[in-house]
Amino acid sequence: MTTQAKRIYNHLIKEGTITNAQAHNLYGIRHLPAVIRDIKKIYNIMIFDWSATGKNRFGEKVWWKVYSLNEKEA
Repeated sequence: MTTQAKRIYNHLIKEGTITNAQAHNLYGIRHLPAVIRDIKKIYNIMIFDWSATGKNRFGEKVWWKVYSLNEKEA
């Protein structure tokens, strides 16, 4: 098991969700989807994801993935 997978798994347990930007800023992980894939294999669990939207610093619409151990509540 990689240290990155442990860190992200522990983050998901403690905080509930994580985004690629958070993974990069908090843990120096540049490609979160690869770590999520590892966690799914190692722990044999489901990790849910959905798209969130917002605006970047230029006012342009952007989207990103949010990962969670739980399904998104409506």
